[in-house]
Amino acid sequence: MGNIGQMKYVHAFLTAVTLVTALTEPAHAALEEQSTNLVSDTAYLYSYRHQRHMVVTPDGRYHLLANLGSQGGKKGTLYLMSSSDGVTWTQQGHLGYTDQYAVSDSALNGNTLTTVFQDSQGYIRYATATYDPASQSWSSFAVSTLPRANADIRAVNPSFTVDANGNTWVAYVAEDTRTTTAGIVVYRRAAGKANWAAGPSIGDISAYPPTDPQFAKHSARLVTIPNGIGLVYTVGPDIFWAQRKLKGGADLPWNSAGLFLAGTQDKDPMSSHFSAVTDASGNVFVTFTDAGNLYYNRRDAATSQWLTAPVTLVSADSSPNALPTYAQVSWLGDHQLLIAHNAGMQMRVLKGTTSATSRSGFPCQLLAYHNNLDPTAYYKDARLEMPALLGSATRVPLLQQYQGYEPVKGGPTPPQYAGAVTFSPNAAASCQ
Repeated sequence: MGNIGQMKYVHAFLTAVTLVTALTEPAHAALEEQSTNLVSDTAYLYSYRHQRHMVVTPDGRYHLLANLGSQGGKKGTLYLMSSSDGVTWTQQGHLGYTDQYAVSDSALNGNTLTTVFQDSQGYIRYATATYDPASQSWSSFAVSTLPRANADIRAVNPSFTVDANGNTWVAYVAEDTRTTTAGIVVYRRAAGKANWAAGPSIGDISAYPPTDPQFAKHSARLVTIPNGIGLVYTVGPDIFWAQRKLKGGADLPWNSAGLFLAGTQDKDPMSSHFSAVTDASGNVFVTFTDAGNLYYNRRDAATSQWLTAPVTLVSADSSPNALPTYAQVSWLGDHQLLIAHNAGMQMRVLKGTTSATSRSGFPCQLLAYHNNLDPTAYYKDARLEMPALLGSATRVPLLQQYQGYEPVKGGPTPPQYAGAVTFSPNAAASCQ
């Protein structure tokens, strides 16, 4: 979901962060995961990269952009779903020109939801809808289309933010279908204007042929920083940071990129997943996983500096069975953060402060467990989703997407399901 704190969507958010330092299996867990009615026949039930899909409206209801695949019908696959408890979800509307591969990035400003999504025609589209708390329903989406360089470009994997001057920025991966190369492009729409202006590309991955799993590891998260725009992005297994000044045209070059992580080359296109969020002061927080390690990094708004090295929150060397994947970071207002990640088949949440710079700053807050676990279900690629910004919500929803059975290469996509837990960020820690 688009970063609201970094998007000039600054409201009074209540902060709470949950991290896991208890790396052995605790004697009991806080919450049992409940089955939801979310189901899809595409692996993109909610996409697995940096995008944000779930928001909380001021009335405390949860809303999710989910890809229902053929379950959504013939008019489109990307649906806006709503829930009061995170377990039972109802369809509110859909986005046309979407197929089984459509992914989105969303953010909430008051009762207005903005989303960017990839469509079935090779474009990125920009859409808004308005929530009516009285009827607990949404208006139809107003949709427009972003440009692309030419008809041979396939635009995928978008993110967006709004800068301090009210300009809207969208980044997406431009895949050239003629040359099978790709790079990240950025477009800017000035406040109050309708046209999009192209910026310079970044992160060419021509070194990776399309048959190489590293090719798929390509995505970018835009964030708003004081007096500028930042970009967390991946090229193959590696994760980088780049930034540019706020002043200047859309085509102002990015600065020299800095390397966060020299990632592990492997066959999993979903490894080196990352998540980023910005608080009201402009501090940026990033979490990512690689080769059994969970990392955290922080950019200080006052000094414009990242930590000297990412903090290792879970170490594959000391805790080889912890198996953290698909980390998500959320800002809850004030000075609190939450980090959720898979721990094998379970879910863990770590809670810390925005000033934390070491592993000890993120104690384990919560472990969610499965009761009556279906032995045929497949959790190794279970993807997590929780809101990046929670407003005044006193309950945090957390989803875990899993598959009905272990997928077979070249075979059909297993049915995709989602389990859910909701918890209070201020509840006593319950990891042991």
